Amino acid sequence: MNDSTVSGHEAGAGSHVAGDAQRFVVLDGLRGVAAFAVILDHVPGGVLGDLLPGRYLAVDFFFVLSGLVLSHAYGRRLEQGWSPLTFMTARLIRLYPMYLLGLMIGLALSVMGLLRGWVGPTWSDVLTSAALGLLFLPAPPMAVFGGGSLYPFNGPAWSLFFELIANLIYALIARFLSWRVLGAILAVASVAVVYTLNRHAGTGGPGWLWEHVDAGFARVMFDFFAGVAIHRLRLVRQIPALPWWLALAGFLAVIAAPAPGEWRVVYDSAAALILMPALVALSAGSRVTGVVARICFTSGLLSYGIYVVHVPMFAALGVGAAALHAQLAEGPWLALLVAVLAAVGAAVAHVFYDTPLRSWLSARARKPNARNIPGESG
Repeated sequence: MNDSTVSGHEAGAGSHVAGDAQRFVVLDGLRGVAAFAVILDHVPGGVLGDLLPGRYLAVDFFFVLSGLVLSHAYGRRLEQGWSPLTFMTARLIRLYPMYLLGLMIGLALSVMGLLRGWVGPTWSDVLTSAALGLLFLPAPPMAVFGGGSLYPFNGPAWSLFFELIANLIYALIARFLSWRVLGAILAVASVAVVYTLNRHAGTGGPGWLWEHVDAGFARVMFDFFAGVAIHRLRLVRQIPALPWWLALAGFLAVIAAPAPGEWRVVYDSAAALILMPALVALSAGSRVTGVVARICFTSGLLSYGIYVVHVPMFAALGVGAAALHAQLAEGPWLALLVAVLAAVGAAVAHVFYDTPLRSWLSARARKPNARNIPGESG
């Protein structure tokens, strides 16, 4: 697929381009590791979760990577006056199909619960949230469905929503985004990150509930534009590149570092503002070959699908177990089972659903103005 269609949450095959095929291949691999870390934040993984107390920081990694990749792919065109509407159309074509799949699975489970009389949301909440969800919009704050979750049918979609906001802001200001303006955005956003993380201390990686939506916005604004800054810096300076194994060890170290009590929010702030941007910058030029390269490629290719379907698949697994009068045993094997099911589901969806649908949508979008919509060649 074309490099210009992907971002930090998405399939890694697009984060390297023809003529520069290995530029972000290690980041592709780290994206897959990050997707698994996010699974551990939603599936009781026992000792695996305990070993990675900062696993939710993977979202900050995604946001930084998104800024780097999209600036690399689209930056010059946007700076030269490329239409923000065309840019956002391309972004929605890339994100929406798999997002819709996760939404439909979650919606089907909710409707099943209502029809069977399980304790849960009202029809009004479900229908309202579904209607907004189809538009990629969060559920209303007053809905009790999902405990105030922005996306009650599929919780991880909250980060996609914030990413789209950052994408739109970037598209609108790209022509005016001098280093001075970029520095001002990063300065203000860094203060907002520290303030909001302290305001919601005790909540790991806040942003998915309406009560701490301010933290989600602060995180994406700093991290995304930090990624943009990294790309611009790479254009004028050579940044040292880590060996792939050290990049992997660094990522695991960031999300595994213990920070008990009040030090947690201090560490999380440092990770969002310093550690994750530094890791992305030092891994962007890392090169690998052979088996490791193929693993990175596959990991990145499936990572977005895994990220966006693992929660509804876990919920479906729970419903299936309940129908068999069984109970899912919490622990490492449960997390690994969900990871395998999500990976298989993502692979099948990529081949038979996501790629064909995106190709069709891209072809439709190209008809009015063939020069402005990038291709979606899978």
